[in-house]
Amino acid sequence: MQAAGVAVLKEWNFHRDSTAMPVVYLRIIDSHGPYLRIVTRRGNLDISRSKLAAYIEVPDSLPSQIMEEEDASSLRADLGAIKGFSSRYPRSAFLLDPLADALAKHLARFDAGQVRFEGKWMGRNDLDALLANRQRKATLARQREIEQVIASEAQEEVTIRDRLPSSRTELSSALSPLINHDIESARMALQNLTSLASSQTGAAKVRTERVQTVIRNLFVAEYRLARQVFFNSATRAEAVHHERSANQWLTPNAFGTVRTDEARISSAKAEETNRRASQQLQACRTALLDQLHETDVVIGDLYQLREHRAVLILAEVVAAKASQEFSPGEFTSSLPPQALAAIRAESSSRK
Repeated sequence: MQAAGVAVLKEWNFHRDSTAMPVVYLRIIDSHGPYLRIVTRRGNLDISRSKLAAYIEVPDSLPSQIMEEEDASSLRADLGAIKGFSSRYPRSAFLLDPLADALAKHLARFDAGQVRFEGKWMGRNDLDALLANRQRKATLARQREIEQVIASEAQEEVTIRDRLPSSRTELSSALSPLINHDIESARMALQNLTSLASSQTGAAKVRTERVQTVIRNLFVAEYRLARQVFFNSATRAEAVHHERSANQWLTPNAFGTVRTDEARISSAKAEETNRRASQQLQACRTALLDQLHETDVVIGDLYQLREHRAVLILAEVVAAKASQEFSPGEFTSSLPPQALAAIRAESSSRK
């Protein structure tokens, strides 16, 4: 056993547990003979095996992250074990109580709704904001890296620059299932892009992986919005139930009494239910709009590289998603309409 802890020793087994003497140990070495060696900071203590009444390992530090109940459960188990040990062997309490107090304080903060992240306590909203900010920074850094790779190597791809606007490419062929705009078509396109990227290197590979990422993120955002719309139907039913309860509380009973406090509580629940559902739906719509803009940026880059068939496929997907979920004017593509019209015309003439 390597972890440090507290051992309690009794001269004889029949002595009361309340008389057991505590010892802080670093290790307990079991030689499988009649004796044990207890290693302490002050030296080694060799004792008869029968004198060791019990021992308890204690954590050497508090965890830097307590995010979910799963993380807190081990602390609860440690706290219960420590309290039980010090209760049975009261002379060890002065050693174990400070640790028990520290564990209890941390669990109290977690039970109050806080989380511990990287050694610091914070509210869950603060943690979400911190992680979102880190994700944004990482995304921007990755975006700059991708753009630099594309900009530096695109000049060398003479075949791309000289290719006819309507010619088929490996990338446009991989994207071809997206003409149906549905989730199954997206899955097939993502499989095609994974296979294509595995055979590429340099700027071509980076470009394919970037297209793959925006397609995945776009369809995931659309799925989450659709799921939230479905959830909101159930949430609205819950709000209606609270509203109905509020009206019932305000209806005089057989004694002519109305329950204004209960009605106010039910009305507040209905309002909070609707507010929460509205916020969640708006968050999903915003996320989808962000992904439409991100895809539009990729379309612009592909247009500069004359990947016109790929541009046409992605632009039509974006247009379909935008018209389905947003009002006119909420999303506008950065690709000039006349450029997209020219690509369509050229593509049709080549068929």
